[in-house]
Amino acid sequence: MTQALSTAEVVALTGLEERRVRKDVEYGVVDTKSPPRFELPDIVYFRALAELGLELDVEGRRLLHERIAGALRAKPLPRRVPLSGVLELKLEEIVETVTKTLARFDTWKRKLVQDDAILGGEPVFPKSRLAVRQIGGMLLKGASLDEVKEDYPFLKDEDLELAKLFTVAYP
Repeated sequence: MTQALSTAEVVALTGLEERRVRKDVEYGVVDTKSPPRFELPDIVYFRALAELGLELDVEGRRLLHERIAGALRAKPLPRRVPLSGVLELKLEEIVETVTKTLARFDTWKRKLVQDDAILGGEPVFPKSRLAVRQIGGMLLKGASLDEVKEDYPFLKDEDLELAKLFTVAYP
């Protein structure tokens, strides 16, 4: 990861609600500057929180973040992090998922075109005048992938998936 992510980017890439991310900043679960910027341990923590699907209190979330951050500093990276006597986190898998998603999203974003002469500089898909946020917005409002692909057959599945993320990350 080359740069720290914003709250909106973390929300898009982890699937958590923005309220949850902001509350963890407010309660000091995640230590960040103002405006909030999140590094890999924070992003892995938020992804783990989303995947666990458990409602943890503030102290439980703080402990989870500390265990993840500590494990990420360890050499070699542990495959699993014990959370309790019966629960463990598959850290290696979460880190791999997060880093791959970040890399795919970053590579895909670099292919987008931003030119003041095209839609006033709004990001568009290459070789088109189709705004990324238009497609992402359609999907977020419930349009099916098939509907969108029927109207825009030149878009790939990855374009549709990442346009949705882009629209959440950059409203």
